[in-house]
Amino acid sequence: MRNLMLLAVLALAACQPTPPSAPTLTMTQASLPSNGMAAMINQQRAANGLGPITENGRLSQAARAHAQDMVTNDYFSHRGLDGSDLSTRARAAGYNCVAAENIAWGQSSEGEVMTAWMNSAGHRRNILLGDAREFGIGRVNDHWVMLLGRGC
Repeated sequence: MRNLMLLAVLALAACQPTPPSAPTLTMTQASLPSNGMAAMINQQRAANGLGPITENGRLSQAARAHAQDMVTNDYFSHRGLDGSDLSTRARAAGYNCVAAENIAWGQSSEGEVMTAWMNSAGHRRNILLGDAREFGIGRVNDHWVMLLGRGC
């Protein structure tokens, strides 16, 4: 349902003429709804000749759980305190084809975290994975987790 609403909003936005004097927004200036992460990811992928990816609820569930665990237990790592890794966490949420994980700490908006990830070679590489078909995003306070999956 959220994806349908996003498509409707994007379709309506595309129909609205942009005034010539409207400034171009950067990701750090953009004020996007929470599902704006998909638009930012796909903007970056399109700029690099890649197809769009869609949000997967199971990946988002795993991402949120890891972000919550890091906040609750005051740590920052791809490895959970229980020894879990991205594959373990994705499988526990019912997703078996996870490809990559990005984490971040300290950014206060989707635009800020996307800018930070795109300015980091490893995180950028993950966002631009050619075989990625889906993503999940989790945020708790200023801890962010993105999982990318192959959609299999």
